[in-house]
Amino acid sequence: MSSKPGAARPTAGIREDARPADGGGRAGPGEPALPERSGVHPAGGDGSSSDDTIDVALSRLGLEAASGPGMKFLEASPDCVKVIDAGGALRYMNRNGRCLMEVTDLAPLVGGPWSSLWPEESRATVAHAVDEARAGRETRFTAECPTAKGTNKVWDVAVAPVHNAAGVVVAILSVSRDITAQRSSEANLRKSEEHFRALANNMAQLAWMADPSGHIFWYNERWYDYTGTTFEDMAGWGWQKVHHPEHVDRVVERITRCFESGEVWEDLFPLRGRDGGYRWFLSRAMPVRGADGTVQFWCGTNTDVTDQRHQSQRLRQLARIIDLSHEAILVRELGGGIVLWNRGCEELYGHDKAKATGVSSYDLLRPRLPMERDAFDTHILTEGSWSGELLHVAADGSDVWVDSRQELMRIGGRKLVLETNRDITDRRSADEIRALLVGELNHRVKNTMAIIQSIAAQTARSTNRIDRFVESFNGRIQSLASAHNVLTDAHWSGADLERLVLSQVNVVGGCDGRVTVDGPAMFLPPQTALQFTLVFHELATNAVKHGALSSPAGRIHISWRTVSENPTVLDLVWTEAGGPPVEAPAARGFGLTLIERTDRLPNLGAEIAFRPQGIVARLRAELADTAAAPGVLFNPGRELIKRFREDARPVRASRKRIMIVDREPADAMLVEEVIYDAGHVSIGPVATIDEALAKLATLVCDAVMVDIDSLRREDVAALLDVLATRGTPAIALGSVARLTEAHVGRISGIVPKPISDRALRDALVAAVGRP
Repeated sequence: MSSKPGAARPTAGIREDARPADGGGRAGPGEPALPERSGVHPAGGDGSSSDDTIDVALSRLGLEAASGPGMKFLEASPDCVKVIDAGGALRYMNRNGRCLMEVTDLAPLVGGPWSSLWPEESRATVAHAVDEARAGRETRFTAECPTAKGTNKVWDVAVAPVHNAAGVVVAILSVSRDITAQRSSEANLRKSEEHFRALANNMAQLAWMADPSGHIFWYNERWYDYTGTTFEDMAGWGWQKVHHPEHVDRVVERITRCFESGEVWEDLFPLRGRDGGYRWFLSRAMPVRGADGTVQFWCGTNTDVTDQRHQSQRLRQLARIIDLSHEAILVRELGGGIVLWNRGCEELYGHDKAKATGVSSYDLLRPRLPMERDAFDTHILTEGSWSGELLHVAADGSDVWVDSRQELMRIGGRKLVLETNRDITDRRSADEIRALLVGELNHRVKNTMAIIQSIAAQTARSTNRIDRFVESFNGRIQSLASAHNVLTDAHWSGADLERLVLSQVNVVGGCDGRVTVDGPAMFLPPQTALQFTLVFHELATNAVKHGALSSPAGRIHISWRTVSENPTVLDLVWTEAGGPPVEAPAARGFGLTLIERTDRLPNLGAEIAFRPQGIVARLRAELADTAAAPGVLFNPGRELIKRFREDARPVRASRKRIMIVDREPADAMLVEEVIYDAGHVSIGPVATIDEALAKLATLVCDAVMVDIDSLRREDVAALLDVLATRGTPAIALGSVARLTEAHVGRISGIVPKPISDRALRDALVAAVGRP
């Protein structure tokens, strides 16, 4: 690549620190700068071409002409090619190099030290490479260097000396390859590998990979931690060493078949741990296929399911407990039918499991929902749960109020709703009664206050002295209070007429036997009683002050009767005699005004005659139909309470209550299930005789099933004595040996072990019959 030394060229290079006097300029943007030579003008300064200038410069460096094939090769190189003089200054950079370095104007860089283009931390490496090239040795290094626009890149740089014909190093050739993307890929690959190892070694499962034939070539750290083995022990098919002897042949057969067919493998088996114990693992392997569909390798995992297996039995027991619970629990499919209906639902609603299963709970229970059915299901689907009070309808048509809690469960792609309903019918009925009583009390207080206000106003109008006002007002309030006492004693269902009359006479001043009453037993409605009380008080007060009772010889006779009209009418007559002569009053006081106003009240009538021998007053009141009790009209809560008590009865009263005495939970659950299937209710189970006797003392029990194998003979005898005294049937469960020792005369039935459902049912029917 060198030319003969001293060859003449028509042009020479330019200086970087001075411009020629004739106004020649620097090389244009993107054009390669040339080596400095005195007395020579830049390209075009003397009319020569740029290529001629490059040729002269390259000739001085011992390279062939720029238009020659060698330089064309350098220009065509995809890498960044630079020519550096022996002093370490940059003299040339190819076109692709300028693109890679993002250089738009090379002129400012030509003639400057090549090392100055590198960052400080790399300059020593670059200087060393230049020194090696001067010494005729090739070097290579990798370093980061930003482009002219600041883009950071990584370069793989090869540096080689350029000799002339005499073997003298006249220039240095540097080829820099941009390996930024390669380094980034390598870094990403390393990072990905680190992530994979971190994931594989820290995942909960044991993991492994095998070639297409099933030969395992990798395990994660979890495998070694659990098994306590090494790769040398487990490589290939060595994993069989940690399998349980009773399962290994089956496992090998199945996994081999999957390796050969390429099907997904799944199995459940125990693996031995480093402590020698076995735990159960759910294992699965899937083939990884190439573009042509062939198996490239297998990925497998082993998931420890020992705890889940242990819990499964517990879950089944809990499910049984739910089924036997007296709390109403059901599971329904969202938009579908009932899939679980426990005993509590049967007891609360009266529908058996066979009838309820598969039926929509909306159709079966007819709930009064707070929103439309579809909107209600949508709320549960979006919110996940709902709670509140609902009104259901039982099998017998009665209303059942429940405190309902409903929760969405997603199981196996199905949307299920777990619904727990607690019976609050009694509480709701009590709430209704309380609300009714509060409303009634509010109404009566308002009426009483209105009466007092009216009494005060009328008393004030008829009295011009404060002392008389106080005396009259107090007497009338006392009269009203006396009437309230009579009504309260009767729970405001009405007031006894005779007691009401005598109470007012006694409030005023007592009768001393001068007041007689005559009439049938009669109850007045509360409002009528209050109005009559005020009238009686005014008549009695007038009699004491001015009428019959103001004279020792005076008498009052009060009689009443009922007149058969439609409706029935009470006719009461107040007659005074033996008192001072009577004249009609010149002024209208409170009493006369009250009687006249009473005559204008609905369903009431009143009139008064001032006869010389004594006052005669007549009161009339329309009464309700005697077919309805007076209390029904004025104590509306009574019927509600009556209905509440009548509804508080079991849905299925024919069920018998059977106590279970058994220490073995498995046997007790079997007995409980048979009792439930037979249509009865179980009590217990209890484990000791003391517990059984305590429950017998407080609960009604129709029969007792006792496992005599789990009890002492003397305890069994004591229990049978108590049951014989109570007349309660006893069914004994136990081994044949223990049953032969039992007191046959005090046992209604025996069930030998192992217990069979049929024997248990037959003994139960013999003891308590069928429901």
